[in-house]
Amino acid sequence: MNLQSFDLNLLLAFESLMIERNVTRAAKRIGLSQPAMSNALSRLRRTFDDPLLMRSPEGMAPTAAAQSLIVPVRAALAQLRAALEAKPAFDPTASKRTFHLSTSDHVEITLIAQLLTRLLPQAPRVSLRVTRPRAIFQPPSAQALADSLDLAIGFFPDVPGLDASIHSEVLWEEKSVVLARKAHPRIKGKLTLRQFATEHHAAVFYKTEGQGFIDALLEQKGLARRAAVIVPHFASIPFVVAASDLIATVPERAAEHFAKQLKLQVLPAPLAIPPFRMTMLWHERMEADLAHTWLRGLIVETASKPNNQEA
Repeated sequence: MNLQSFDLNLLLAFESLMIERNVTRAAKRIGLSQPAMSNALSRLRRTFDDPLLMRSPEGMAPTAAAQSLIVPVRAALAQLRAALEAKPAFDPTASKRTFHLSTSDHVEITLIAQLLTRLLPQAPRVSLRVTRPRAIFQPPSAQALADSLDLAIGFFPDVPGLDASIHSEVLWEEKSVVLARKAHPRIKGKLTLRQFATEHHAAVFYKTEGQGFIDALLEQKGLARRAAVIVPHFASIPFVVAASDLIATVPERAAEHFAKQLKLQVLPAPLAIPPFRMTMLWHERMEADLAHTWLRGLIVETASKPNNQEA
């Protein structure tokens, strides 16, 4: 392709089409007529010798070629906008922006609820839209962060190996503890490793197959546990433990959140479980976005003061 003969306005059309996945909405987004956007899509298809958007049961979906172009095109346009467009001051009191976050229910309980108590007084019309990741330890791709997410928050162990376009900040480090109900007939304030292995467990498990990290650690010591119930989320675990003689290994912040109201014991794990780092991820295209910077700062501030504790 000869860049000198390429109409750079087509990149704006391409970006809009990839966001909206609909010709009419894409046209409206950048102020074109529907026929003009259809013409732009036709020219893009000829230029790249690819259909770019194909019909699917969920609507229009980008082809593999389009997917490979989304990140570099949006990054290039973001740089151009940063260089050419004046940056208006961000006014949270007037903003109606919706931020898209990917995170687990553990973060919803221990961070998002507290975040909203800080966010809403400052920005009453700003919204958060939270989606659940498919895997608790696997970060979203750079493409997903560039295309459809503002932030991802989770236990991401491989942050140093992520794509260079992904920026990160550690929010807190969290250890694992064991929950048991206070009236548990066999557990009174302490727990040995062998007892931990022999008691029945309630477990959070995102994987569809294979063992979890706790099972792997027990196996190294010649032990095994029985998971009486396995769920794909944290929120129900404290309620299961409170209503039974099951025990559960959970992040400490979630345990402390539920311990008093559900009459639970919070016990040190009798197993050397490495601590987890709760990390916030975002794409470089959002690095200089003033609203995004404001939200990130609010999240960091909230994460530093868990359970509404003020310094």
